[in-house]
Amino acid sequence: MTLHTPEDSLVATFYIETGQSLHKVAERVAEIETTANWMARTPPTPLFLECKGEVAEVNEVAPGKGTFTVYFPLRNMDLEHDAFSSTWLSMIGGGTFALVDYAKSRLLDFSLPAWAYRYFPGPRFGMEDNRRLLGVRNDEPIIGTIVKPTSGLTPEEVADMCYNVALAGVRFIKDDEKMMNPAYCPLGRRVRLVTEALKRAEEQTGQKVIYAPHITAGPERIRQNAYTALENGANALMLNIFAAGFGSLEILARDPNINVPLYAHCGGKEALGRAEGQGVAPNVIAKYARLMGGCYFRSGIVGSYLVGSVEESREINRALSGPIPGIKDAVPALSGGLGPKNIGATIAAFGLDVFYLAGSGIFSHPMGMRAGVEAMKQAARAQLAGIPPADYARDHAELAAALRNP
Repeated sequence: MTLHTPEDSLVATFYIETGQSLHKVAERVAEIETTANWMARTPPTPLFLECKGEVAEVNEVAPGKGTFTVYFPLRNMDLEHDAFSSTWLSMIGGGTFALVDYAKSRLLDFSLPAWAYRYFPGPRFGMEDNRRLLGVRNDEPIIGTIVKPTSGLTPEEVADMCYNVALAGVRFIKDDEKMMNPAYCPLGRRVRLVTEALKRAEEQTGQKVIYAPHITAGPERIRQNAYTALENGANALMLNIFAAGFGSLEILARDPNINVPLYAHCGGKEALGRAEGQGVAPNVIAKYARLMGGCYFRSGIVGSYLVGSVEESREINRALSGPIPGIKDAVPALSGGLGPKNIGATIAAFGLDVFYLAGSGIFSHPMGMRAGVEAMKQAARAQLAGIPPADYARDHAELAAALRNP
């Protein structure tokens, strides 16, 4: 008899490879991550049975290989106070990935009933909110950048670089995660100088730019860093969700004094799921980042130097922007080797409801960073107009130089 449904459960789907029965492994996971075995000599109580996990479906594609879906009863969890911890522990933080029952295991996806999503903060700024903030139409690509080099820069150098790329037309700038607020480039001074530089650029171009400084710290310091950045003019914030913790992201997302977009930097997610068939799928991390308040999350591109297929990036994008009851969408921020040579193919693959972030693709341009921004814009225009980049480059020197650049 089925005791649970998607209306009272956390529903999780796993991929497994085992030398045992896939059905028995699925039942073991459902049991070990909820109640474990009944230990008393008396029959199990009704409460115990209601709290025990249940296998909803098994799809075996070969002997011992396939997927199964488990119902984790929500009555076991304290969603009101610890929605993230409770759901994470059920699917990832318990014994599931440590069992000797199988050779491979991977969490593919999860869902909750509509009523349960109210316990997560979700993003404050989705794609349309960002377009309104920036004054960008739906048919325009949003091109941004990542400050390069990643560290070894003074606040003055960072500000000068941001000023130049803003003059050239970037609409979003973020620190690299390796800019960790060292003594030679302190957070407050860097943000103040960058903010002043971007205001000067806006006076000349009429275009707003969002700047997300890196504020990663533990929960005891994350709010202090956020306030420091905001007091010095930041209009967005970035933290790494693995170094700072998902709890730190939630602290910022729930703070009524922090009314700016939050970039949930995902560096480290491959440590959880790079191996084929193992770990935690990146779309799961993306969904959690969105639920916990991340407004931006990195997704892949065509021709990246980082791992991840185009289909995997599409799954991440769906996790960020697909419908979740009561939860606003988050913005996929595409990066990882983006430049004038591949932005066209990347636009063709992913459309315009994303941010396009080029770091070295802009700053390494042979004619300088302003020309790097212009080359990105020209390559995007060529794609949207259906003109081959080499043809468009005949009348556009910046794109021509970028295409020749090794």
